[in-house]
Amino acid sequence: MYSEVLSIAITGLTTCIVKVETDVDNGIPYFEMSGCLSTMVRESKERIQVSIRNSGFKLKPQRIIVNISPADVRKAGTGFDLPIAIGILMANSMLKKDLVEQAVFLGELSLDGSINSVNGILPSVIAAKEAGLKRIFIPKANEKEARILDGLEICPVANLKELTDYLNGINKLSPSVEVRLQEREDKDVKVDKVDNNEIRDNKDNKDRAKAYDYLDIVGQKSAKRAVMIAAAGMHNIMLEGAPGAGKTMIAERIPGILPDLEMDEKLEITKIYSIAGILKDGDLIYERPFRNPHHSVTQAAMLGGGAIPRPGEITLATSGVLFLDELTEYKAQILESLRQPLEDKYIRLVRVGLDYVFPADFMLVAAMNPCKCGYYPDRLRCNCKESDIRRFRDKISQPMWDRFDMKVHIESVGLEELIKERDDRDETFTTSKMKEAVERARLRQKERFEIRNYRDENDQFALGGRKLRFNSDMNAKDIKSYCPLSDECSKVLRQAYSRFGLTMRAYNKIIKVARTIADLDDSDEIGIKHLLEAISYRVVTSSIT
Repeated sequence: MYSEVLSIAITGLTTCIVKVETDVDNGIPYFEMSGCLSTMVRESKERIQVSIRNSGFKLKPQRIIVNISPADVRKAGTGFDLPIAIGILMANSMLKKDLVEQAVFLGELSLDGSINSVNGILPSVIAAKEAGLKRIFIPKANEKEARILDGLEICPVANLKELTDYLNGINKLSPSVEVRLQEREDKDVKVDKVDNNEIRDNKDNKDRAKAYDYLDIVGQKSAKRAVMIAAAGMHNIMLEGAPGAGKTMIAERIPGILPDLEMDEKLEITKIYSIAGILKDGDLIYERPFRNPHHSVTQAAMLGGGAIPRPGEITLATSGVLFLDELTEYKAQILESLRQPLEDKYIRLVRVGLDYVFPADFMLVAAMNPCKCGYYPDRLRCNCKESDIRRFRDKISQPMWDRFDMKVHIESVGLEELIKERDDRDETFTTSKMKEAVERARLRQKERFEIRNYRDENDQFALGGRKLRFNSDMNAKDIKSYCPLSDECSKVLRQAYSRFGLTMRAYNKIIKVARTIADLDDSDEIGIKHLLEAISYRVVTSSIT
């Protein structure tokens, strides 16, 4: 007999409703599966059969053929165990069809029939809702993650026996949670639920912000202002300075001055972490990501990859910060591979003719020493030869240097300043004040780009529907429209271009940073002081000349 059960395949970050077709017939025992399946799916055959038997069902010797369609979509993971088992039982007329129709099944089976958790529950719930399905059967362990959204009947099950008894009307499931997925007026999916968990998470965020406050960093006013500018315009920034100057402390506090996540950003990040299998406790993510991979990270771990590509660090840092400490210690191949994602805001991986597209929309923050010993240009402590310093800095190519909008040299704090601020803290730059300034600047950018984004949505010739959100997103055409320069500013910029040997990319980045500085000053026009400050961030003061 023949049966159909619905499930969901996740390819990269894309979800697809798939049909698990099962046909059983009498004959020599035989179990075959098809439909562009990974080894992980194919090797589940014995596990599924043993799980069915240990759940109290006795199957006679038979030929079993399972096909998961469409066949041009790659299927991977262990979530297909449950729909395949249900399909086999239905084909053997052991289950009623009423509750199986218009339902999705996801779950990994153990040999004893228990149903284990799987990755990607949140995007699966969204996909099921968008497809107009009524309910989704998921592992009990994934119930909390499924509660994030509203709009679909969630049926959490602990084992195969419990599920089959429910489908046959023998008993009811433990109290399930009906979640509904509502849409905003702007068609964005949102959470329509405020419970104790959400309140607790928000409180945790505030406590965390207090624990990592810029007030704790002595001095470094210029560096604090620089990271505030970078956060306001989502600019990539390089922090260079001697060991112990505070580079890491400055970098790890940047998420605290970024605006709070909007709902669509929370959902996007949570979906990514769910698919990657690193979503903690199944909760909606409220904090902006801060990823700090060690310099021994592999290229696949950084960019994403593997036989079945998983999100890499650049994707896990989406809407947040990717911090690369000791930048010169990273392999050159890894650093060069970041150049394209930094421009495109996404990465495309190709595996056996299949495209996997992952977002890579993050703020890059890097830190490095100016030389091997770390103390240049302080010649009282640095004995490095100029050739050695050049060789050390040449570990980072010029095209990679150009990807940084801002470069800041951080001086070591003197003893007098250290003692003074311990006794009387300077509260000019605190996390809360810096965040307020960043939010004001972001609001100006949002208002500036709203007209452009509206035109793109209504213009059939708009290039790829590209959205402008931050000053760093502007291309050359946008800069011409939104960043007009006075004659005096144009003259100064031309002089800087010639004197410092800037590239066209660096030229444009200076204007974008100047626009952000003007936003922080609540200025509609870019002034000469804004431009000069932006130019100062293009030249690392410790560079060899």
